[in-house]
Amino acid sequence: MGKKRIPVDKKQFEALKNELERVSGIDLSSDNAYYDLCDYIKKQNDIKFPPSKYEDGSIVQQPETISVDTLRRYWGDKDADKQMTPDVGKLSFIARALGYKDWGTFCHEHIQPDTGFDAEKGFNGMDYFKFSSLCENEIICIGWYPQKYCRLKFLGEYSFEVVEVRRMKSEVGRRFETSGFRLAPTSGGDIFPEVIIEPLYEYQEELWNAIENFNIETCPQEILL
Repeated sequence: MGKKRIPVDKKQFEALKNELERVSGIDLSSDNAYYDLCDYIKKQNDIKFPPSKYEDGSIVQQPETISVDTLRRYWGDKDADKQMTPDVGKLSFIARALGYKDWGTFCHEHIQPDTGFDAEKGFNGMDYFKFSSLCENEIICIGWYPQKYCRLKFLGEYSFEVVEVRRMKSEVGRRFETSGFRLAPTSGGDIFPEVIIEPLYEYQEELWNAIENFNIETCPQEILL
């Protein structure tokens, strides 16, 4: 007997697919598009939610996966005339490629592009004028909790350490010095822009130029939170 499928909200299902297309940048009308999309989902899962491993390097539990045929069915490119109920496990696998813990988290936290959300007004940032008010080892949050953010531990003066991260470029344990944080220009309908780590010194001209002429494809990774 096959496992019972849990009903899936159609609007959220379409939102998940649209978000994946937008973030991956894959044109689904191109040749091998679904193979590329399948590889993208798997690679992003490995990066954002790496599987737990034993000391010998073997994987504790094989992660969820998804096939090209399943993706084609979800996008209506195969068996379009048949009734189809998406599998929640597969949807969670897609959601994790976008940085969400699972399908339920995506449904709860995802903000639709047409909601009128103002990322600039909702941004929780800080500049060096406020650093003096922080206590050593105090934890601050930069970004848009819980959708996209970094929790940082203040190490003193202008130094921070990443202690928790969600859908940003940094990894836990990263340390850096900064004079503050700002938002990068948005493109492609992004709801949440990248967060820029401002250099500490004026003589770091290359980094300042990269910020002023921001290009997500070519900018130094060290300026991205």
